[in-house]
Amino acid sequence: MGMSTRITGFVSPENKDYKKHSKVLIACIGAGVSELPKETAEYFNCKYPEEYLLEEKLEIKIPKHVYRDDDIDGFEIIVSEIPEGVHKIRFVNSW
Repeated sequence: MGMSTRITGFVSPENKDYKKHSKVLIACIGAGVSELPKETAEYFNCKYPEEYLLEEKLEIKIPKHVYRDDDIDGFEIIVSEIPEGVHKIRFVNSW
């Protein structure tokens, strides 16, 4: 049986940019607006006001590099490559 590792970063829901754009997104959903304003669409990488974007934006892909040495396999995270705004990184192993 093999094991896989997933590495995910998370933006705080208290992040200034997230709070600003999530308010705009929620207002657009409530008002029945069909497309987000340009800046908010770029932030969420989607031009349509969809509720799932609120949760999706909190998760950020963390660049990882495979590390191998003799009988060891793993991942390295280069700190300077962590996207701005990430306040937590989660390592999940599954079998």
